[in-house]
Amino acid sequence: MYNQVSVQGPVIESKQDLRAQLAQYVAQQPESTQAHHKWMKRLQVAGAGIMVVAFIVAMYVSVAWKSVNPLMIPIAWFLFAASAAPALIFVGLDAITLRAFPPVVLPGKQPRFVTGQGAVWTGWAFILLALVVAAFWGTFAYAVGTLDLAMIARLATIVGIIMGVGMAISITVSILYSIFRAIARSR
Repeated sequence: MYNQVSVQGPVIESKQDLRAQLAQYVAQQPESTQAHHKWMKRLQVAGAGIMVVAFIVAMYVSVAWKSVNPLMIPIAWFLFAASAAPALIFVGLDAITLRAFPPVVLPGKQPRFVTGQGAVWTGWAFILLALVVAAFWGTFAYAVGTLDLAMIARLATIVGIIMGVGMAISITVSILYSIFRAIARSR
């Protein structure tokens, strides 16, 4: 328990420091960029609102399963998964225009404030990820809604391949990282 408290302290301070760095960076930008950043923040909140509404609809459809078409339940959940796309796109557009990636603090990772070309590439990566997520889950919802079993089978195969390859890569990287850390510690 003591280790968790000691780890949490610096992360919270770093998060506040990163927000202060972002605010200082935005203050140095032209007025048009600052206005665009404010609008992107509003649109990001709207994107989060879309996700909340999609979740509420999916929950309602799931709870009211006796009174709705049974196909609506998986469709609602697939559309909820796809609803993350607008928020991701707005984050990406904000990073591209601002040329600074909003600080994100992940557990166990040292937060960084990224500016310049790195932020632009991260923004484009977020947009690409959002489009892939929306296309995949939207296609899944369409396949279930139209009962296209061949398309569902192809999508399930793609998911299986991606998960298998992803797990193999993550296991390999984890093993190599552990070996590298052990070698680095022994020196």
